[in-house]
Amino acid sequence: MSAQMVRLQSLQFNVAGLMKGPLGGVREYDLRVPISEMDQIDESFDVTGPFIGSVHMLKASDTVLVRMEGSLTVRLVCSRCLELFDAEIPVVIEEEFRPSINLVTGRVVRDLGDDAAVVIDERHILDLTEVLRQSIVLALPVAPVCDPDCQGLCPVCGANRNTETCHCEADSIDPRWSALSVLLDDVKE
Repeated sequence: MSAQMVRLQSLQFNVAGLMKGPLGGVREYDLRVPISEMDQIDESFDVTGPFIGSVHMLKASDTVLVRMEGSLTVRLVCSRCLELFDAEIPVVIEEEFRPSINLVTGRVVRDLGDDAAVVIDERHILDLTEVLRQSIVLALPVAPVCDPDCQGLCPVCGANRNTETCHCEADSIDPRWSALSVLLDDVKE
């Protein structure tokens, strides 16, 4: 099946047809999830660009294997200069989703595992929202930097070294830490 462009109100797919189909059946979609929908996923990061990517679903024996790739733009604070900047965050998801209802018998499946985010609900809806949220959070840099050459803030006067020149001595030592300079002298010898 060829890929289809889908503009979603959510990242939910009805996979009843895929689950009833033959083993190895595939569904592919190109995704463009607007900023307004991405903002509702998590408030811990500020989305400034849509999620653009693709999703590939493969029917296995009793599960649906999902591979989703894409990226979105988020606003971050530089850990060196404290300025806001936009960064593109790549996301790759590979998950196995299990149905909560057996399509043949209609019975509830008892052993679904520990992760509720990878369960296909009783209406045969596969929801990628939570796994996408988790993947974005994990992909966010721990110490984001606006530019690899960012000079950061002056530790003495607090000036942003990228935009202004300060005349502080870079090697000046805070008197409260001067006792530790003896350790540096030992290392140099």
